[in-house]
Amino acid sequence: MRTHYCTDLDEKSVGEEVTLAGWVNSYRDHGGVIFIDLRDKSGLIQLVCDPADNEKAHKVASEIRDEFVLIAKGKVRKRGEGLENPRLKTGKIEVVVDDLKIENRSEPMPFTLGDPNVGEDIRLKYRYLDLRQKEMFETFKLRSKAAIAARNLLDSLGFLEVETPILTKSTPEGARDYLVPSRVHNGEFYALPQSPQLFKQLLMVSGFDRYFQIAKCFRDEDLRADRQPEFTQIDVEMSFCDQEDVMRVAEELLKAIFNACGREIEIPFSRITYKESMEKYGNDRPDLRFGLEMVDVIDLFENCDSPIFAEIAQYKKLNRIKALKVPGGDKAFSRKIIKELESFVAKFGAKGLAYIQVKEEGLKGPILKFLSDDAIETMKSRLDLQVGDIVFFGAGDRKTVWDYMGRLRTEVA
Repeated sequence: MRTHYCTDLDEKSVGEEVTLAGWVNSYRDHGGVIFIDLRDKSGLIQLVCDPADNEKAHKVASEIRDEFVLIAKGKVRKRGEGLENPRLKTGKIEVVVDDLKIENRSEPMPFTLGDPNVGEDIRLKYRYLDLRQKEMFETFKLRSKAAIAARNLLDSLGFLEVETPILTKSTPEGARDYLVPSRVHNGEFYALPQSPQLFKQLLMVSGFDRYFQIAKCFRDEDLRADRQPEFTQIDVEMSFCDQEDVMRVAEELLKAIFNACGREIEIPFSRITYKESMEKYGNDRPDLRFGLEMVDVIDLFENCDSPIFAEIAQYKKLNRIKALKVPGGDKAFSRKIIKELESFVAKFGAKGLAYIQVKEEGLKGPILKFLSDDAIETMKSRLDLQVGDIVFFGAGDRKTVWDYMGRLRTEVA
């Protein structure tokens, strides 16, 4: 039906007879000459309907409104000097319409596409309209590229893609199953899979050696930050492999996916131990885009005058006292913000949030009165304190301190 997508055309196409199809993104009537921005999945191009060139096409164009579906035939020409639109890929050309057909008319739009003030409830009610927006299409396009790259890479590494059943027997996993009643077995139910766990193990026992699947998973649980009740995961299983084999496949897979999506990443990735990750960042999936590493200062509180800190410091294997230095943070953190941060960490088990400020005249903070001069000097050196810094302290059992200080690190950043 069409000869080209809109952005297939450029200055080399001038003089060609083309047929285009798409939606009316916008239209303008300039003294009898009607300009239409036609949109398809590739982008926009300008159509020109001039009554002097073709009165019939102009008459049809006078009826169109936003989001009408059109089929347009015409000839590509260069835009006049000074009339180019540098914001469009096709901004140097336009199509002079010889024949215009309204394929489908649109009711008045319930909202303007691209309006950032439109609420999510309206956008989801009219999802078919919301999906017409360029950023929506780009999201689906990106997901498609990622899935194709994953399939191609895993296939090249000898993995077999296997589609596992959706209607299955319940298996003991972490969340409740979604249940589907059976029509032929009264009172019996199928369970939707939380993951393909049993099936992929069955494949390994059977000697398939390497399996993968872009798998749908269903878990009847509350929403999480990174998961909803129905989600998709790349499921992989390997036989006769060690930790290095798994990491190497994961690195190659991520490199292929990111490269397909336009981002070059280098492998192998840098690695840290679990212990180092917990001690420096407070969790096993640290954000490494910024510094703010936690520093262990428990030894500096062994002989301090605070019985609370001193008791914590007696048990170094079980407890931690961590310092989090924020360079230049003294001016950025008002008393109000510090109080808010104290309330934030309290939600995760902190009994308080001690801090010191590095002023021109020296260190300032209530915690300093408990420390000896030697301990303060060692702290200055260990944390490399500079004027304008602020340091937060977390003390208690190690798991609690890791957790709330790690969260504080991310919140501060």
